[in-house]
Amino acid sequence: MELLWWIAELLLVPALIVILGFVVGVSFEAFKRRRRDEIYESHPVIEDPNSLKQVPCPSVFDPAEKYMSLIIPAYNEEHRLSGALDETMSYLQQRAAKDKSFSYEVLIVDDGSSDGTSRIAFDFVRRYSVDKVRVILLGRNCGKGEAIRKRCKTGNASFTW
Repeated sequence: MELLWWIAELLLVPALIVILGFVVGVSFEAFKRRRRDEIYESHPVIEDPNSLKQVPCPSVFDPAEKYMSLIIPAYNEEHRLSGALDETMSYLQQRAAKDKSFSYEVLIVDDGSSDGTSRIAFDFVRRYSVDKVRVILLGRNCGKGEAIRKRCKTGNASFTW
């Protein structure tokens, strides 16, 4: 019987050490990520390409001014962004013309692109105004999910897509 207890202790102690190490490692990594995000996280500001003035993004806690916010994450999408935005804006304008209560904003989140994605996005802001199209530049690539999560906080609409 003592042999069984000795074997159980022999197996249980390393298992507990491994589990404890895993819990500590996961907790430490989560703390590091949260701390890193706090450093990079700031209230986003949008630059109006026409006046070159900084326009603060509305907060999710502000009352909704639009019916819908459409978030478009973009990372090195220079060749695809123009066509997608042409189609999107065409549909949204047609919908707004049919239904006067429908209002929208398109938030293009440039997720640290190294190509001309931001230039094309700013061309659309010039064409449609900063009230309809906004570009948010992230300083580094955070990934699609993180870009959407962070910028859902800046949408100022009843529905965010």
